Amino acid sequence: MGLYSVGLTVSAQTTADSIYTLQQCKTLALANNADIHIADNNLRAAIETRKEAFTKYFPEVSAGASAFTTHNDVIQYNVLDMFTLGIIHKGKAAGIWALQPIFAGGQIVNGNKLAKVGEEAARIRKEQSADLVQLQTEALYWQLATLKAEKHTVESAITTLDSLTRQVKAAVEAGIVTRNDLLKVDLKRNGYRADLVDLDNGIELMKRLLAQEMGLGADAKADIEENVPFELPSYPSDLFIKTSDALAQTADHRLLEKNVEAKQLEKKMETGSHLPQVGVGAGWFYHDVFEQNHNFGGVMVSVSVPISDWWGGSHAIKRKALELENAHQELENLSQKLEIEMADKWDNLTAAYRKMEIATEAIGQSKENLRLCQAYYDAGMNTITDVLDAQTLHHQAQDDFVAAYGAFKVSEAQYLNATGRLK
Repeated sequence: MGLYSVGLTVSAQTTADSIYTLQQCKTLALANNADIHIADNNLRAAIETRKEAFTKYFPEVSAGASAFTTHNDVIQYNVLDMFTLGIIHKGKAAGIWALQPIFAGGQIVNGNKLAKVGEEAARIRKEQSADLVQLQTEALYWQLATLKAEKHTVESAITTLDSLTRQVKAAVEAGIVTRNDLLKVDLKRNGYRADLVDLDNGIELMKRLLAQEMGLGADAKADIEENVPFELPSYPSDLFIKTSDALAQTADHRLLEKNVEAKQLEKKMETGSHLPQVGVGAGWFYHDVFEQNHNFGGVMVSVSVPISDWWGGSHAIKRKALELENAHQELENLSQKLEIEMADKWDNLTAAYRKMEIATEAIGQSKENLRLCQAYYDAGMNTITDVLDAQTLHHQAQDDFVAAYGAFKVSEAQYLNATGRLK
């Protein structure tokens, strides 16, 4: 499709700013962003929790020692009312023993399963953090690209007005037009120069925000070199996916499923905490109380039946059952909202594409209108106001395309993220 310009090359300014591609920006953001480090630490903590839960399968080993002395004998006997015999006024004891749980109501098994679910959830949250960082990085990248493209169109408009200024000045000197026409051109040119000031400020801010997102620090600035073409890209039909097909691969849906799984295990653990606990153990003990050393070994069986706990335990189990039901409800409700969000992101993407189509048509029309107005002005059939208005319309059409193109690229990333495909 023939347009005013085949494309814009947004080049880096002559500064010391480092220039990055989109992929380089994402790579650095994933390596340095604080949110990624936090998510990684949370994953490591979840791994340690799982390892800690596994140790519950092993025997509980304990050791202890004690010693005592008293100012009176512990045991005293009155011998025929003649004298008092006392024994045990000092002693010491020590021991080491191990208790192996045999049955704990499933708490150990389910506790390990719950810790594993927690680790899997932490991995999914890390994926979420990575996706969010990439999405934010891409949004900042295209905001910077569109600002630089808008600056380029303003500079092109100023160049056009510079040429028009020379033409009108020559006409004024020749007495063909009044100085009022020259003033109108200068005012329009100054308006564009003021726009450049705002654009430069916006560009510098985007450079800093992009660098900070990449983990380069608040004082760094990241520049880009990106081509924003005035050519309509292909319709994004190859990106479309049914919401029902995409739902299972989204991180949000997988987390909701893990929440249901965790609530199921919590209910089982609560039930198990009110069941009898059985364990076997062995130990070696030593004591010296009667001023003689004595040591011995022994085995033991431990059975604990929490009878009174059932009074409140039945309510605790019901509470866990209600939490599980809520988790199922959240899974169903939020899954539907996720599908609605996917559809909305697709609508945003196609809307941005339609706006590019409209802007593309407007560019062609405004280009022709500007050409005719210039020709009529040269022939004395038009006023300078008509030429300036035509130039404004053409510049606005170009800006509309640039804005729509930037929105299209951001919407593309948002749609891929919503459908679990932003990798």
